[in-house]
Amino acid sequence: MLLIANLPNDFGKSQKEALYNIPKKKFIGERLAIIEPTIIILVIGIALAIVSKLIQRKFVDKEKMKSLKARIKEKQAEIKKLMKEGKKDKVAGAQKEMLEINSEMLQGTMKATWISLPVFLVSFAVMSFFYGGMTFPSLIPLPQFANWAILNPFSWVPIGITMTTGYYKAYFFYYLIATIIITVIMKIYDKMIKWFLW
Repeated sequence: MLLIANLPNDFGKSQKEALYNIPKKKFIGERLAIIEPTIIILVIGIALAIVSKLIQRKFVDKEKMKSLKARIKEKQAEIKKLMKEGKKDKVAGAQKEMLEINSEMLQGTMKATWISLPVFLVSFAVMSFFYGGMTFPSLIPLPQFANWAILNPFSWVPIGITMTTGYYKAYFFYYLIATIIITVIMKIYDKMIKWFLW
């Protein structure tokens, strides 16, 4: 739980003052209410990361994807070599083959995407309905951006660290961290299964 002394500096002054005026009996409940959005968004981020990974494991052929990625690397090396040798006629053919492999990879992931998309859209709609326009304390320090927009890569450069966030940024980073942790756990699990079956 966050103590008043630990609230971020950019947390609203009026919100801090309101906390000091809360009767002792109500203080714990009010303090929980302040961090409630963060906890709920954290739970949603972890849940969606787990669901996303499970859908990928179920509907994406991992071995086939590895094989296709290896073929793409081979084609990239081949194209690079052909360009150095000045064989432009063969470069076009190799590029066409690489595009076909990329298309095959995309088709292999489309089913998982279409299944998970409605889950993500509903989750975003719920978060937007309840927490749109709100700012609240984050459970962890998050990068601070001037005018962050997901479609503008130039806005991704952080200008500092903040402990205050909105629902979108909180979800994005909680989901990202949860996905990395779950991916590591799944890789360890897969290696352990292979080791035991070996």
